[in-house]
Amino acid sequence: MQRSSYFIKWFPVLFLISAVPVMISYADPSIPTLVIEQVSQYLSLILIAFFILVAYQKERLLIVPRRNFWLLALGSLSLSVIGSILETLHLFTSLPYISGLHSLMLFSLSHYLFLYAIFYRIVSKKSFGQHVLAFMDAMILVIFLALVAFHILNGLVDPTINMFPYSLVVFVNTSLGLFVFFYFFFIQDTHWVSRTTLFLLFLSIFIRGLYEISSVYFPAFTSQYLMFSPILIRLAQSAAILWHIDHIHEGTNTSSIVRRAWLPLLSLPLFFHYLMEQQGEKRDLFIILFLLIIRQILITRQHTSIVRQLDTRNEQLAERVGRRTEQIKESEQQVIPLFLGHPDPIIRFNQMEQPIYANRAAQHIFGLPAMTIEKTTDALYHLQTALTSGVSSYENELKQQFELMTIPIVIAQAPVGRFLILHDVTDRMNRQRQIEYHAYHDGLTGIRNRRALEKTFHQMVPALHYLALIDLDGFKQINDTYGHEAGDYVLVEVARRLSKGLQSDESVYRLGGDEFAFLTTAEDELSLRRRCKLLMQPISSSYMHQGQTLHITASVGVAHYPADSSLEQWLKHADLAMYRVKHQEKNGISIYPFDF
Repeated sequence: MQRSSYFIKWFPVLFLISAVPVMISYADPSIPTLVIEQVSQYLSLILIAFFILVAYQKERLLIVPRRNFWLLALGSLSLSVIGSILETLHLFTSLPYISGLHSLMLFSLSHYLFLYAIFYRIVSKKSFGQHVLAFMDAMILVIFLALVAFHILNGLVDPTINMFPYSLVVFVNTSLGLFVFFYFFFIQDTHWVSRTTLFLLFLSIFIRGLYEISSVYFPAFTSQYLMFSPILIRLAQSAAILWHIDHIHEGTNTSSIVRRAWLPLLSLPLFFHYLMEQQGEKRDLFIILFLLIIRQILITRQHTSIVRQLDTRNEQLAERVGRRTEQIKESEQQVIPLFLGHPDPIIRFNQMEQPIYANRAAQHIFGLPAMTIEKTTDALYHLQTALTSGVSSYENELKQQFELMTIPIVIAQAPVGRFLILHDVTDRMNRQRQIEYHAYHDGLTGIRNRRALEKTFHQMVPALHYLALIDLDGFKQINDTYGHEAGDYVLVEVARRLSKGLQSDESVYRLGGDEFAFLTTAEDELSLRRRCKLLMQPISSSYMHQGQTLHITASVGVAHYPADSSLEQWLKHADLAMYRVKHQEKNGISIYPFDF
């Protein structure tokens, strides 16, 4: 529940405004009580007007505001202010054309306008029968209370007193307020905040009615004990408005303040009263019984109508369910062949992630005997194990590769399982691997090419990496003398021998023609030369091709990786070192200048 900040802040102020003058009037008899009562009433009216305006501004922020209700409440308060002014003039002046009846009529108009505002609040989409029944229930309560009040007043009031039409107006005002109060609770299920607010607002009207009735029949008692009742009226109205402002956004449904099933019990007090009374015509008892009989007839008709509507709705619902069931069966007959005959394996999982159905392709892949999965096979268990890690692709034990696609199954916005589609991408992945292999490998020798060297360079170049460019000596003579077939044989054999002598952290590449690249590491220049010579020895060995012995050597240029440089710059340094050997004695190793 929200904290009642407005109520806590303002209601004590109103209480002090009301209580302090009362205590002053009792403490100092020289101060006229009527003056204090009138001043307190005007101050409370001003504060209530302020509270109504605050509620009106706060209601404007709601999606469905109730601004008109508060405007009507403000109009009702305005009439009360005018009535209070006339009452003050009547009490403190001797104007002949102003009487107490004038202020009473204005208070009555204010009362009716406020009742209309409450009726404006309870307009809803209820049926005519519900309105009639609520009207009857409220009427029973009002008549019962009016009869009780009549019997009490009949025994207390002097029968010679005749205050018509003043007394009639007071009775009508009070009865209408009571009727609207009960009608509101019977016709509309509302929030406890609205019920509390209405109760306090009605309490102010009821206090006004009691005050007016007492002033008619018990003027001495009213002038002595009920002089400050109008202040209580303003307190009740203020409490209602403040309570509503603080709880304008909250509230929970609650039941009526009066149980409608208890209404027939109201006839019991009147029945026992007339059993004990020796005289009387018992008209009021017959009125209550007559209203209860009419009420029972209305309830019976309403219940019959409700039962008839329920029967009609049940028949319509049963017909809908039957049609929907037939539609579902027809849909299943159409969908099942599509499910079974789909070329991709499809498995239906329930909400517990258990496989329950498989189409023919899935049955073939996972070794399932039928569409309904009664026992999990090893292949299906292997898939379930892979799915627990949240993979988007799957490779079975036969090296078949599948892309996984999930389609959730939702019925009435509630997930009930999913379909898992396994799209076979084995051929596509093989083609992709072949394309990737040819993109990064030399078509003749099978070793990596220049594009692979670029990829390696961009991925990682350790601090002690060295690049060696290898150029074959005498290769052009072999090509010209024995033909390109012999030259291709030599290139393939050189690539095989270089690859065979590689260590785990080394790699060799064919850059084009008879030029190769070699990546290695070394701690110093001596170990670097030793490693290059060891790798070049197999190249210098003879080659046998179609009975011919072929001989070649290699010139090697090595360069250390230049920090923050490009691959082209690195290759340029190694190329300079290689050409130094090529233009001197050949069959040697040259290292580009660097610092160890």
